[in-house]
Amino acid sequence: MDSTTGRKKGAAAKLFLVAGLIVILFSVLLSGCARREGWGMVLWSVKGTAVKGGAVVPIYLKSNISKSYVIGLPDDNKTKIEVPFPSLEFFSSKSAAETRAREFAPYAALYLSAGRDGLPIREKPSVNARRVYRLRLGESVKVLSVADGEAVFTGGKALPGEWYFVQAIDGTRGYVFSNTMVLYEEKEGTAAPVIASSPAPSASLLDIIYAKPWRPAYYQIMVDDSTIDPDLFILRYGLFADAKNSQVRIELPGYSGAFSFTSVSQSGDWLVFEKSKLRIRFENESTIVADWSGTDQVLADEGWSQGGQAARFVQLDASIPVLLAGENSRRESELKAFFQRSSQLQSNGESTISFLSDTAGILSVDLKGTFEWSHTDQLPAGFAPEIPAEARDNVIKGEIRFGLHLGTAISSAWMGGFSLLVGDNPDRQDFVYRFENGQLVIAKADSVTLRGTTESLDTRFSSVNYYLVVK
Repeated sequence: MDSTTGRKKGAAAKLFLVAGLIVILFSVLLSGCARREGWGMVLWSVKGTAVKGGAVVPIYLKSNISKSYVIGLPDDNKTKIEVPFPSLEFFSSKSAAETRAREFAPYAALYLSAGRDGLPIREKPSVNARRVYRLRLGESVKVLSVADGEAVFTGGKALPGEWYFVQAIDGTRGYVFSNTMVLYEEKEGTAAPVIASSPAPSASLLDIIYAKPWRPAYYQIMVDDSTIDPDLFILRYGLFADAKNSQVRIELPGYSGAFSFTSVSQSGDWLVFEKSKLRIRFENESTIVADWSGTDQVLADEGWSQGGQAARFVQLDASIPVLLAGENSRRESELKAFFQRSSQLQSNGESTISFLSDTAGILSVDLKGTFEWSHTDQLPAGFAPEIPAEARDNVIKGEIRFGLHLGTAISSAWMGGFSLLVGDNPDRQDFVYRFENGQLVIAKADSVTLRGTTESLDTRFSSVNYYLVVK
């Protein structure tokens, strides 16, 4: 009897213990749901809710996996919603969030919309700063503040506009110049402005095409990213429409064509140049697509690729000769920088420096921007420029141009790059270099991209090392 009673008491104790644990578990879970991780100050308004820019909201959960917060609504204590990280700024305390909200109040409802495809968000408020984000036509960014930045000039005149510190929808932050953007205020019942995808109806489409040359779209990318390549950014390239002679001429890297037409008709979005393969449509008032394939080709971001039959062109505000002059000046500075780096290996400051390799010959560089390369017979074919038939003593001579724009994939491993041009041969040879353990190391680079950058090395060849010849 006693043993039976004992077993019953033991079972009851176990049940009581389990029940207690369940109660404790539920209490922990419930308190976990109610516990706040912090507070957020809203940047991007959440559509369909009372969560507007500048609002302070509680944050109940932060997920690094989904890159999102679970927040409470200002007007509803029970409802919780999930929003992406870039939607708000995180604070540990409510007072800190409220302080930030007061600072942010003048900009809480302000947005900017891109009035042109490809506009850059820059690392600093300067047209020479690195681009960190490329905006699509009509894409909105959140205004965070007004910024003090460099004046922006075109044709020698300062453009009207302001620099703004902004955030893109993915969280990227940087600076934009407002001249080609639309500033708007978010209000109840209003939407972002619709940016026209075609010119104003009052303007004649053909008059716009005939007005002045159109430049390859990659020109704008080079200008925006400060990666101008003097062999790809020239006056020759573009779309040139001649109304008087009823002809449109297109010049691009690797392509040259002229289209004679009898008249121009319109078919949907396209202007059709009759009796030719050419048709043109407007993407916006400063961007056109020319197509001579007869199909709807998908264009690369640069607007052109070798062998293509369609290309994108833009109206370039800046002067090509002025931009080229600035780029050539930069490259001359890079030549001097190469000499300065070389001088660290020697005591005398010569106007010509020479480098010697047992397997790669002798490479001499002059401060005037010329080079001589001899004894290259042990190098694999294709590494060095071809020796001209008229060359004496098998010496390669020509122009050396420093200042290649290195892409992110190789810029950390190489100090810079240079191009070699020999005689009238239009094909240049590109190389990258660095100084390592008292030696000059060079490697053959692949051709520059239409973004103006050197992105990779020619994998057919290994790098070669040179010793400085001290005179």
